[in-house]
Amino acid sequence: MTALLHPHIVKAIYRQAIDPSASDGEGDAWWSEVGAELSGVLAARTLSEAAAIITWWHHDWSSVGDTARAAARRIRSAGVKARA
Repeated sequence: MTALLHPHIVKAIYRQAIDPSASDGEGDAWWSEVGAELSGVLAARTLSEAAAIITWWHHDWSSVGDTARAAARRIRSAGVKARA
């Protein structure tokens, strides 16, 4: 079972790694879902496993040259910093 992150950690990681403009206005349910996925990315054994977790929502960003693997790398890096 993956440990859930505190909401302020979820927001810090997401904003650093994915979208600095993501606001609290997204709502608690949205942030909760994001937190569950970020927890999975951080707990994944490999970068490939981490990328597989977010591939479904990362599809929208592929049009700007980003990849799920690159996003997973940023999330994992931001997670280390946010939890330090």
